[in-house]
Amino acid sequence: MMPATPIPYRLRWRPGGARAGAHPGSGEGGEGVFLRHRPLWQNPDPRRIDLRETVRDPLGNVQVRSFARRSAVAVVAVVDLTGSMAFDGGFDGVFSRRAARMEMVAALCATLAVSAGKMGDRFGLIGCDAGLREDVFIPATHRRGVETDACARLLAAVPQGASAQGLLEAADRLPARRSLVVLISDFLLPLDLVGAVFDRLWRHDVLPVLLRDSGEETDLPAWGLVALRDLETGQRRLAVMRPGLRAAWRQAAQAHRTALDRLFRRHGRAPFILTDPFDPDALAEHLAAG
Repeated sequence: MMPATPIPYRLRWRPGGARAGAHPGSGEGGEGVFLRHRPLWQNPDPRRIDLRETVRDPLGNVQVRSFARRSAVAVVAVVDLTGSMAFDGGFDGVFSRRAARMEMVAALCATLAVSAGKMGDRFGLIGCDAGLREDVFIPATHRRGVETDACARLLAAVPQGASAQGLLEAADRLPARRSLVVLISDFLLPLDLVGAVFDRLWRHDVLPVLLRDSGEETDLPAWGLVALRDLETGQRRLAVMRPGLRAAWRQAAQAHRTALDRLFRRHGRAPFILTDPFDPDALAEHLAAG
């Protein structure tokens, strides 16, 4: 896998806390972005006295420059590791293999990790299936090389099972302060579960990342026998594909996506659609758009 390249991102809120970083914070401090002038008695820091503003003050108050403190946050990737995430991408044409889902997730998380480090933020990783996956857990950290660790853990992880109840437990592993939580899944999950996960993450700014393979629907033939494998149970079966059945499958998939989009927007954020291959520039544009 190619080395990850950091991308810029900005927060939609002003973080609190005393940890110095790159984001305009909610408090006032001695360094950061200029905020306003205040009388010396309100901000007793003689190092910040502005003589020009003091001379201009009609009441004769000594004026002090006040700054919005720059703060750091945690960026935490919460990854769905249920069986459907084992989708391997298939082939585009004869020789070109599309990226497997976990390869795209690993590339995304490596990019998030190096970007967080560049901004002075911490990065964490939480993998979930029926419960929390300790083999895919990294507490939020500034540790150098965390992107390599996260990438290796994700590529070694085996997505399994049908239950994603562990996503509900992820909130217990998140930092207490408001964080940027990147929720990564194909979201082939019951809508009530997805809604419950967002409710549990109410404290944080949640960016949903929806994985979608470019060939999931376009590769379906109009006629013929199709060998199917349930990635969550491992069971295999044959289906007789016909135009009516293909249209019904596509219609059901579109209805689920529409319902998901409404749910995401109701919780305040449009999803980032992750298709093969992963495009860091597209993610940067999505984050910049808020």
